[in-house]
Amino acid sequence: MNQSVGKSDGTTATTDISIRWQWLTGFVLTSLLAFYGTLLQAGHPAGDSMRLFQLEQATPVVSAPGLALPGLDGTMHQLSDYQGQVVVINFWSTWCAPCRREMPALEKAWQRLKPAGVVVLAVAMQDDPEMVRRFLQESGVTFPILLDQDGKASQQWSFSGIPATFVLDKRSRIIYRAMGLREWDSDEIIHRLIELAERE
Repeated sequence: MNQSVGKSDGTTATTDISIRWQWLTGFVLTSLLAFYGTLLQAGHPAGDSMRLFQLEQATPVVSAPGLALPGLDGTMHQLSDYQGQVVVINFWSTWCAPCRREMPALEKAWQRLKPAGVVVLAVAMQDDPEMVRRFLQESGVTFPILLDQDGKASQQWSFSGIPATFVLDKRSRIIYRAMGLREWDSDEIIHRLIELAERE
């Protein structure tokens, strides 16, 4: 009788452990999937943190589309104004959370890149100018912000989501692309941009 009870208790204990293990495994897997989804929504390209410090080589190298847009102060900016300089063009909007997160890094990068003659421009797509002004005041961003309120100018550039950034050489050719959030003030990206600016 006691042996029978002992076997029954052992079976029950084993079953309890198995159920708890299955629950724990399911919980861990669910948490990992949720974390991966959060990374994607936060703008991390494919959840791969290494890509935050990398630029994609544009192939083939082609001339950049034209761009002529007003700044917040009404001054017109054209790409031809920056001929002979390396230009970083970032497409963003205040309603885009990854874009907002990326802006302080772009500002820090610009401060480091200015001595090398690198220009940083940001194109606010289909955005409210007042919201843009408020964001700039809060974030301390000082590089030029251009307004593409109807989004037509941005449609000339090849990208499907924002933030999207293009790096142009001194001949206004697209050399690098970055689709998604990047750590623009990282040494890896800064050195690559300065290297491009030092080329003839």
